[in-house]
Amino acid sequence: MALLLAALAAPTACGAPPERAELPPATVAFGLFGDAPYNRFDERAYRRLIDDVGVSDVAFLVHIGDLHGGRCSDASLDEARRSIATFAVPVVYTPGDNEWADCHGTGAGGHRPLERLQRLRSTFFANPRSSLGARPMPVESQADVAAWSEFVENVRWRVGAFVFTTIHLVGSGNATAAFPSRTRADDEAAERRMGAAVHWLDAAFAAARRDSLAGVVVVIHADPFFELRGPGGAFEPFIRRLEGHVVDFEGAVLFLHGDSHTQRVDHPLRRPGSRDTLHRFTRIETYGSPDVGWVRVVVDTANGRLVRAEPRLMPKTMGM
Repeated sequence: MALLLAALAAPTACGAPPERAELPPATVAFGLFGDAPYNRFDERAYRRLIDDVGVSDVAFLVHIGDLHGGRCSDASLDEARRSIATFAVPVVYTPGDNEWADCHGTGAGGHRPLERLQRLRSTFFANPRSSLGARPMPVESQADVAAWSEFVENVRWRVGAFVFTTIHLVGSGNATAAFPSRTRADDEAAERRMGAAVHWLDAAFAAARRDSLAGVVVVIHADPFFELRGPGGAFEPFIRRLEGHVVDFEGAVLFLHGDSHTQRVDHPLRRPGSRDTLHRFTRIETYGSPDVGWVRVVVDTANGRLVRAEPRLMPKTMGM
């Protein structure tokens, strides 16, 4: 299995053109990106990434958040929104902590995180039933569920026999980390967000079972630290529910995230109460600053399997 994962994730040389071989029947390619650009040193590579995605064969791009390195102004959000609009393919974006949860710091502008979250939602999710990018595609939104109507950012869409779902869970312990001006409202919002996350996860697997789908793709920003989990952890309610679904679901489950800035493909989930690896569960993490890159992912939507995960690291200088 280790050799298989190494083959799936063999990195593409800097500057090499994206693979354009005809995709096998019943397969689809999509991109995974996030955690960049953080600073001016990332910008050149980021512009190359936009071009690289544009000439690739991906049907859409999944953006796992962290649009910037902590510049929390309205202007920064607006700039990021305009940048995403230049991608030639549909872009489905889920928020990262840098956009709102970590905006309380002096260097980030000393904002109220929940106020930044509201600004983020109005900027990127004014139409929660549509993706971003130059060619938006329709999506389903949790906002259409009356009990969770504020969660415009949690969406779902179908590709063949796969269902994709974005779920708003961010780093900094899902925005539970302490900061001087933290209030009970911040704690309640974190609890509410976890409730929405579990509900939306349940809904994705319910749809997959109802329609006899071959796979489920779950997208969040945060690294939930599967390897370090323990009682009382910020992500534990979500991970417990995820484990149960993976055990009960007969198809493939792909888990896409960022946050740790460590590009990898592995099987980090164990069967509850044992040390047995759940091999039908595959985690793919994208690059993060100072590495600016994306991952081209190919899935077999008929048979429910990962075909290939191709990391594409962008050069930052002309000499690479």
